[in-house]
Amino acid sequence: MEGNKTNTDYIFITKDPFGKEVRLKSTTWNYHITGGDHTREEFIGQEETIKSVIQDPCFILPNNPEDKNDTRQKYIDLVQLPKFKSLKALVVIVDHKNEEYGDVVTIIAKSRLNQETGGAIYVRPKFTGKR
Repeated sequence: MEGNKTNTDYIFITKDPFGKEVRLKSTTWNYHITGGDHTREEFIGQEETIKSVIQDPCFILPNNPEDKNDTRQKYIDLVQLPKFKSLKALVVIVDHKNEEYGDVVTIIAKSRLNQETGGAIYVRPKFTGKR
């Protein structure tokens, strides 16, 4: 971890399917996602669900494939959030401007996905074994 940062500076630190570290800062969580300018109470208590979307997403898509300088990626999977009666597409936007790690910048629960442009960066492999 950089400098003298402690784990209290982060809600979680995990790895994505490529083995890259992805972090959710406490300040982003408290002042942008669940409080501050974008109060999204549906995510309170759902930290493990969010972490699992980063660890094992159905898709990773470029945030803006038209902009070659955009370092953000969308990690997407279907989830059941307790505040909603139906499944939602959970979109976790991660900025990879630092080559060592990615930072979660926002999280959105969507009822439907728009037609996404650009090719997928990652698609979860199909399960072929027995359970």
